[in-house]
Amino acid sequence: MSATDVRVNVQDQYVIIDNGILQLTLSNPDGIVMGVRYNGLDNLMEVLNKEDNRGYWDLVWNAPGASGAFDVIKGTNFRIILQSEELVEVSFTRTWAPSLQGKLVPLKIDKRFVVLRGSSGLYTYATFEHLQGWPDFDIDEIRVTFKLRKDKFHYMAISDTMQRVMPMPDDRLPGRCQQLAYPEAVLLTNPINPELKGEVDDKYQYSNENQDIRVHGWISLDPPIGFWQITPSDEFRTGGLMKQNQTSHVGPMTLAVSTITFLI
Repeated sequence: MSATDVRVNVQDQYVIIDNGILQLTLSNPDGIVMGVRYNGLDNLMEVLNKEDNRGYWDLVWNAPGASGAFDVIKGTNFRIILQSEELVEVSFTRTWAPSLQGKLVPLKIDKRFVVLRGSSGLYTYATFEHLQGWPDFDIDEIRVTFKLRKDKFHYMAISDTMQRVMPMPDDRLPGRCQQLAYPEAVLLTNPINPELKGEVDDKYQYSNENQDIRVHGWISLDPPIGFWQITPSDEFRTGGLMKQNQTSHVGPMTLAVSTITFLI
């Protein structure tokens, strides 16, 4: 049976790319991943979250001397880069202007999403351009974040030796845990899965060295689905191969992180 051609349907608020295996729904013109349909499941993303809090690019930046600002990157313009039977590539861009000084990072950002014929995955990459004369700034981190359905994805795998059944996000709420030395670390006192009682949950304990971050993600047993973050290379990372970065953690969440510190 031959693979289905890739199709794209552009609507006022949505861009839907479908190859017969996977259906990707993006907001128009924001470029936020609102839905991923696969293997009979209407949406792998957390449907309880708002549509703009499911899958997105984000960054942390600041003007020199100012405090850091968290920015979920939302495009203002959409266009189709390439459309054929074999693939569809779309672009969501946002360009800084002087009226946005202090509000948005001074960059021209182009987020791209690609779906191939016969593929069960999606590709995403971005370019960041700082034009001459634009203000200087510090940028600390750029990430791609996916928040999956908590009613489906319970088993997390970071490596051959780091994989397990995970706590639920509800286990980190008051009444089910005890706050420890810093906000990310809690003692599970009354988890939904009683076998996890007495354990400490801390997203940083699942960090890994850049050189070892290749494939990580989550598994659903019903239906049987794996959601995997695949890192094609280390060219976007800084800090060296032994620099540690986050991977996946309770949410269920999976990340691709470039932790950087420089002044532009």
